[in-house]
Amino acid sequence: MIYFSPQHQTFFDDAIHTAEQIPVDAQIIDETRHTTLLDALNRGAKIKSDLSIAERPSMAHTWQPETQEWALDKAEQKKIFQAALNQKLKVLASTSQDFVTAHTRTDVVPQFEQETYALQGLEAKAWNSDKNADTPVLNRIADERGIPREILKAAALRKALWYEKVAASVAGQRQALQVRIESAKTLDDLNAIEITFRLPESE
Repeated sequence: MIYFSPQHQTFFDDAIHTAEQIPVDAQIIDETRHTTLLDALNRGAKIKSDLSIAERPSMAHTWQPETQEWALDKAEQKKIFQAALNQKLKVLASTSQDFVTAHTRTDVVPQFEQETYALQGLEAKAWNSDKNADTPVLNRIADERGIPREILKAAALRKALWYEKVAASVAGQRQALQVRIESAKTLDDLNAIEITFRLPESE
């Protein structure tokens, strides 16, 4: 026969345990009850002395054997919430970066080339204001590619303006979401915040 001990929160089988090994509070259960209680224990629930199941309300709750009730550990609740908040902020940062990267195609450009983007943008803007402005970096890139310098400068200007527009828009959206995340009071509040971004509207 199979027994369950609420005091020890475990099962005993008289086929492998002696009578002395089976606790006095152990109760005989059938196979169906055995499966039900085992499933409950595996998901973190506790079994009361009447063999009713007490589900764990949250990871911040601890079982009190004396009262056979779950008690909220406020220190643990605060710790869990802070960890969840920090993780949400990390996801926010990585998701915003991935969004900008995907929509500006910087994911297919090597790092050394990306490091020239700021200078290319400055030269392209200077050229846009003054067609006689000095643009050594863009000139060299155009010459190496074998395309007219004016065509490359116009393309660099469009790329720079698009990147700045997307980056500024996503930065604002990210900061707004960060405020919401940091203002959350509960895990439900955190989980309700959806991290999504949108491209800026065309002007």
